[in-house]
Amino acid sequence: MKKVIAARSRKRKHDRSCSQEEVVSDDEPVTVKASCKKGSCAQDKSFSFFFSDPDVLDCPICFNPFTTPVYQCENGHVACSVCCSRILEKKCASCFLPIGSIRSRALEKVLESIQVPCTNAEYGCTETLRYSDKSGHESQCNFVPCSCPHSDCDFVSSFSDLPAHYRTEHGSSASAGVRFLYDKPFMVTLDSDDDVTILQEVNGGKLFIVQNFVAGLGNAVSVFCIQPELLPNYRCQISAKSNGCSLVMNSFTKNTQNSAMATILSSRFLVIPTDYFGAGQPRNLEISIFRSYE
Repeated sequence: MKKVIAARSRKRKHDRSCSQEEVVSDDEPVTVKASCKKGSCAQDKSFSFFFSDPDVLDCPICFNPFTTPVYQCENGHVACSVCCSRILEKKCASCFLPIGSIRSRALEKVLESIQVPCTNAEYGCTETLRYSDKSGHESQCNFVPCSCPHSDCDFVSSFSDLPAHYRTEHGSSASAGVRFLYDKPFMVTLDSDDDVTILQEVNGGKLFIVQNFVAGLGNAVSVFCIQPELLPNYRCQISAKSNGCSLVMNSFTKNTQNSAMATILSSRFLVIPTDYFGAGQPRNLEISIFRSYE
């Protein structure tokens, strides 16, 4: 495993009271800035260099980012602590020498010093974290990109910016969808099979979609909210009425970042039999979305 660094810098002398902060990005230069704690070092200590192989910061066995402790064998091959605990007979995967007892202190120090911005920085996240914490943060980041549900639009932003975009760019179009109020029923008509109806809350502007799938016994209808998966789900009710009969489902919305990713596999859908509405009758649904969460 070889790390190649292309660097551009100017050497300067500075006293040992100066500290360094490193910022790493997969497609940006690593920026190192030094500052003097005692205020005696007035020179600019910043310089930039590139990781030509950012994989050197990942375990060569499981390919996950290194977290401390990191172990090495006598030949210097490294592995994360999780992999070392799983390796049979504690033998290095590269040279079969013993591994799991010698710490790679130099690599651990590098990992502790490297600070990286969240991948979702362009969508509003201001977090800067250690490289080893990056994947854990991003799996829970509320700034994951969400896509505009309009079929002819490729706009991507954080979920908080998406409602304003939709209202401005698509709010007056014929395919704008349905505007609704929380806690009040509203009507949605299923125009065709396998279609999506976009919903936008009138006041807060949050975007939802009604997804209509063709199922074996009829149509499966689900309600999704376009926002990060870890945010709370909304309570909702779907009701279909025809010839004095009614089908009602009380459930919760599912979160999705992209309307194309919405599926019925969540078990949160109402199945409406194929002949339920009768020939020529409009397929109207009454839907309510409530402010209360799951």
